[in-house]
Amino acid sequence: MSMKKVVCVLLAGLVLCGSAVAQKKVHLKIASMAPSRSPWDIEQRALAQEWSEITNGQVSITFYDTLSLGGEKSVIQRIRSTRPGRRAVLDGAIFSTIGLNELAPEANVYTLSMPFLIQNQTELDTVLNRFDYELKSAFRKSGFEVIAWTNVGWFSFYTKDRFSNLEELKTIQIASAGLDSPVLGDSFRAAGFSIEDMPADRVLQSLTSSSGVRGFFGVHLYAYVTGLSKQITYSLDAKLCPVIAGLVLSNEAWAMIPDQHKPAMMAAVERMRKRLSESLEASDQRYIDNMKKEGVTFITPTPAELVQWDKSFSADIEKINRSVPGALDMPFYRKIQDTLGKGRN
Repeated sequence: MSMKKVVCVLLAGLVLCGSAVAQKKVHLKIASMAPSRSPWDIEQRALAQEWSEITNGQVSITFYDTLSLGGEKSVIQRIRSTRPGRRAVLDGAIFSTIGLNELAPEANVYTLSMPFLIQNQTELDTVLNRFDYELKSAFRKSGFEVIAWTNVGWFSFYTKDRFSNLEELKTIQIASAGLDSPVLGDSFRAAGFSIEDMPADRVLQSLTSSSGVRGFFGVHLYAYVTGLSKQITYSLDAKLCPVIAGLVLSNEAWAMIPDQHKPAMMAAVERMRKRLSESLEASDQRYIDNMKKEGVTFITPTPAELVQWDKSFSADIEKINRSVPGALDMPFYRKIQDTLGKGRN
């Protein structure tokens, strides 16, 4: 065989090998905390379909329920590879603030959820855009790629007892509503609230007991979908802080996806994020309306009261920083204040 033919054969082999690699199927196993038929659940499945279409079926996704897997901490164990070069049980997950903080503590994600620091969706978008590089870099160093940020909802308090001001609210015994991490509960405790940490499967039992807690904190979606709203009479009608969520893939899983597909895939992610942001107010209002039909009274602070609450929480920040190590990063907190202060003035 002539040298020319040998070269042609080798080149043909390389092309075939390259084609085989490029067409290798990538099946992503992703854990999700999204309740069935919730806006998040609908959008994540739409994203899976869109990614499949963009990649001509090369990338597919199977979602697994985070609660069925044992919660976010259990998912984190499954998303980390046990041995170098060995693929982890899960390729990614949709985490709340709790899971994101456990995955990459250096990102200081809890800082974004300090009460009254970020007060609406526009401010949250501003902060996430401004600090996107710094946040994602911290996750990459921990071995993960943040594909999307979004907002699950706004924290509020739900109680059996009526309250007319912040000081009265602080005296009511509140459950942490089954959060895997005590950091948020500890932060509210440091600010003077009466918070009791308990697993998710005990919250309902405690609410129905005469000696149990008198309320819980969470987002409207959680309160209504879990049925816990049926056990309370009052809810705070104010946006305390956002509950950040993030779609995260391991660096290894992200690397398996051919680079030529990634721009279109990320464009699909951005469309999903915008739809979720735009639908959040509407979905929250539906949950509020449904809870009102169940007999829940929403207590709305006056603008003057909200200003006072803001001042009170701001004064407690130093106390939280001293009492709860890891709850927030003060330099990051001040940077966010500076970023939003310019927009509020």
